Amino acid sequence: MEILDAGKEARERLHLVHETCYTYSQPVQFTPHRLVLRPREGHDVHLRFMNLETTPVSKIRWYRDILDNSIAVAEFSEPAKELIIRSEFVIGLPPALDGEQPRILVPYPSQLEGIDELAAVPFRQFTYPAEIGRLRRWFDDSGVGATHGALRPIFDDLAAWIRTSIRYNRREESGVQSPVETIQLSSGSCRDMAVLMIEVSRSLGYPARFVSGYMESSNSKVGRGSTHAWAEIYLPDHGWTGFDPSIGSRIGPGHVAVGVSHHPRGVMPVTGGYTGPAGVTSLLKVSLSTRRFLPQVEQHSQP
Repeated sequence: MEILDAGKEARERLHLVHETCYTYSQPVQFTPHRLVLRPREGHDVHLRFMNLETTPVSKIRWYRDILDNSIAVAEFSEPAKELIIRSEFVIGLPPALDGEQPRILVPYPSQLEGIDELAAVPFRQFTYPAEIGRLRRWFDDSGVGATHGALRPIFDDLAAWIRTSIRYNRREESGVQSPVETIQLSSGSCRDMAVLMIEVSRSLGYPARFVSGYMESSNSKVGRGSTHAWAEIYLPDHGWTGFDPSIGSRIGPGHVAVGVSHHPRGVMPVTGGYTGPAGVTSLLKVSLSTRRFLPQVEQHSQP
């Protein structure tokens, strides 16, 4: 039990268990697996506990990549017909905000100077450069971000517009759709909607990045959750600000980021392979559960 100083408010905590299970028709030898599963800590998120384990047992080493994500590499020595990767953690959540968040008004066009301008270069580069003209026309036709003097509520409105115009589709296929494909189909997964918002934001001159993580939901509370993705836009005076177009709003305390990248392939939760006999088949199953609780607080009497 953690002992807190008297008078301090106990942060609400989120307990999360993420399990990925691969089942194979024959024993296989696993290559090293790259795991992006550790929550990104900061002033708003405090990691209180984490355990990462695999079956079969692996040797796990950690490092930080060029984007400051915590990466685990699991190295296996024995073959198996099943691979289970289980991540469990507890984080302290930021206090919930009272009432609806006001829309963020930003200058248009984007205004970055000095070191921000240099650091933003990778996050302004398009993943789908051939589609930028089509995306700008789609944005202009949407009427998003009506003018408020010299400032515009572009990104709150853009997240809401994507949620309105694109139907959420929990696709099981790996990878992402191109933004134009998502618009043409009028449907996409959370990662498809995130990429759409990122590319539109870049077409307007704003740095944007892809975020991989989790979102507490009604499904996760009963053990049927899944990984999640959203977008972050860099806004002067606000910094990296998360927007989730799959729900049409800014992110909240139920969003837990584990990795950020200028490209969605950079933060896939599990990346790895195997070697084995020809004709091996495999089956993937992912489960995610969440639970909220308040830590007990022990009050100290004053002398």
